[in-house]
Amino acid sequence: MAFTQGVSGLNAASSQLDTIGNNIANSQTVGFKKSRTEFADLYAGAKAGLGVQVSGITQGFSQGALETTDRSLDLAIDGGGFFRLTDGQQTTYSRNGQFQMDANGFLVNNTGSKLTGYPVDDAMSANPVVLAGAQPVALQVAQGDLEASATTSAAMTFNLDSSSKAIRDNNGQPVTIDPASPKTYNWQTSLTMYDSQGNDHQLNLYFQKGADNGWSIAGYSGGNYVTGGYVTFDTNGKIRPNGAGEAALAVDLDPRNGAERINASVDISGVTQNSGSFVVKAANQDGYAAGSLTGISIADNGDVLGNYSNNQSRALGRVALASFTNEQGLRPDGNNGWLATTGSGQELLGSAGTGQLGSLLSGTLENSNVDLASELVTMIVAQRNYQANAQTIKTQDQILQTMVSLR
Repeated sequence: MAFTQGVSGLNAASSQLDTIGNNIANSQTVGFKKSRTEFADLYAGAKAGLGVQVSGITQGFSQGALETTDRSLDLAIDGGGFFRLTDGQQTTYSRNGQFQMDANGFLVNNTGSKLTGYPVDDAMSANPVVLAGAQPVALQVAQGDLEASATTSAAMTFNLDSSSKAIRDNNGQPVTIDPASPKTYNWQTSLTMYDSQGNDHQLNLYFQKGADNGWSIAGYSGGNYVTGGYVTFDTNGKIRPNGAGEAALAVDLDPRNGAERINASVDISGVTQNSGSFVVKAANQDGYAAGSLTGISIADNGDVLGNYSNNQSRALGRVALASFTNEQGLRPDGNNGWLATTGSGQELLGSAGTGQLGSLLSGTLENSNVDLASELVTMIVAQRNYQANAQTIKTQDQILQTMVSLR
């Protein structure tokens, strides 16, 4: 019986050494998860036992160390979850985030499997919506240009010098603001706006001090009057809204180039009147020229952002992550991938940072979770175990040899 016990021990130790060897071989494999061999005794009613058997090889899905890289398409999951990949035939799951964009705009790994995620309703629209409730599809970056968008709203924040002198004619009467005559206004600033074809137009705003705490505003573009108004400030230097409860300038600008008229509202509710120089603190508007794709980046929530030459960015999709009730039930499939089984349960899909799913880190990779020092120590123990079982076989052989020699 000792032969059987010894052989079972040799087989078990050999299996453990195989597992350790595989762990060590993949200690530098991105996203690799180590395994360990587990044993159970063979008893079957025998008093001395029948030896040992391999009860299973379990996988350890603990987080590997995160390492920053210089590639925006290198992704790491900080927390739970798996990348979801498809080759057109089957779906695999991986923690290896080494992706690149192929000739057709798909995000793929080194074996050509495509990263899947949630699509958007209209990638080239001004405000694409990610369809997070849809079935994940292979993520493809749209290569088309981003169309121009006309300015519809703008906002400016600045301070008008309260010590400015009121501008009057020789008779003490208000004068009309004339852009060609600096004597008719106290301060001037400009704001760039865009028409429906992406052409930029300069909106020049002129400010004339009138009565105490009152200012006239006139806006011109291309020598044409396009907006104006009169604003007042309270004793604390804060703007008072007009009768409609708003502090905004309505711009009506004819581009005169075949594009649609620019009808925009310029919010000036943040304007103040205090002592000190005229200072523009902020100016922005929502229009832009047409732009071509210059690169992509990925946000923490998995949004794949297209970056365009007009300084705009658009969500072109969102990386979908998958989790499982029983990760141990996943079956290794090679190439840093796993397959779902009945033991793992069905995939549970979601966006990064929701539920039990970790956040996504762009420009980062998750290293193997193999601890080389620990594996080498375990290998020494397994080697001694193998030698000890071989010794039991040798001893039993010597006993049998002695019995055969009896006369």
